[in-house]
Amino acid sequence: MQIVYISNRREISQETLVYVENLMPFVTEAVFVCPGNQVKDFQFNSRIPVTVIDERIVLGRELKRFRDSKDHQFKNCLLRLSLAHVADIHDEFIMSDDDNRPLVEIPFSFYKSSNKYFAYYYYDLKKWPGRETDYDVGQHKTLEILEDKGYPTLSYSSHMPQIINKSLLGEVERTFQDSLKGAPLDEWSAYFNYGQTVYPERFHPPKPFKTLCWPAFPSDWAYHVRPDAFHFENFYPMLYKNNMIFSDLPTHFDGSCHPEITRGKIERRTTLQNAYEAGKLPLWGKIFFLFRDAAGRFPGLKKRINGLFSPSHQAAILQFFSSGSFRGKNKRN
Repeated sequence: MQIVYISNRREISQETLVYVENLMPFVTEAVFVCPGNQVKDFQFNSRIPVTVIDERIVLGRELKRFRDSKDHQFKNCLLRLSLAHVADIHDEFIMSDDDNRPLVEIPFSFYKSSNKYFAYYYYDLKKWPGRETDYDVGQHKTLEILEDKGYPTLSYSSHMPQIINKSLLGEVERTFQDSLKGAPLDEWSAYFNYGQTVYPERFHPPKPFKTLCWPAFPSDWAYHVRPDAFHFENFYPMLYKNNMIFSDLPTHFDGSCHPEITRGKIERRTTLQNAYEAGKLPLWGKIFFLFRDAAGRFPGLKKRINGLFSPSHQAAILQFFSSGSFRGKNKRN
């Protein structure tokens, strides 16, 4: 089974691949779609055969639209839907972001059993709160498109690898082609909502996502559905910086102590989630996040706040105002 990545981040991709080598034993090939000037950089030495494809070959006739667009969501959608036309891509494959890292061993039955696919969602697009980023705009635009076509509105961009049927992906591309005129469509949600509706016999009922650090911090948005377990990590480099919750932990896979490291990550992130949800913040912390969340009603204002306070700064503020259980644990060994 192939796992297919779209990436322009060599170091993160290389680290992620080692996690896959060790924890996804059914994966027999890794495919990286990257910019043409990085093809040589992605030729990793790995126990798993690695195939690297120039994104220009994948995009074909969509190359001009891809280059002309400045919308990250739209460009990702063009690339991933175009995989349906690539001869080197198998009939079934795992599609993943380059920073989606398995935390536990993942069997093939996690993705398919009884000849049916599993699909993992994390939100209902009707309730998506954000409006400032390309991703937010894509979620709201995808809602409009799905509703217009009469499909369900769950969001499947769960920041974890998911299984894709290549032929069905081609159907999705054709079905939504009229909606791809610059619209930032969420390709994950288009694929799975279409598939669940048109081919219900091919899918199990939707399951809640199992991703640690999606979102990175609980102040980003409230859970719509809560994971019952964490099988993957959505890797954020900023969480491993000094004074952040994973700053004393390695980013690379360490087979000698991986289970212990994983338990530590889950415990810390869960503790932070519980503290935030319980309102265990001092007055100034409550005021900061109350103001930031209220600004969500005014996208322009929230953009200005996010311009003043980067995600890493907001995360640090949350951590500072929370229980403080991670302070003093931030020196890397």
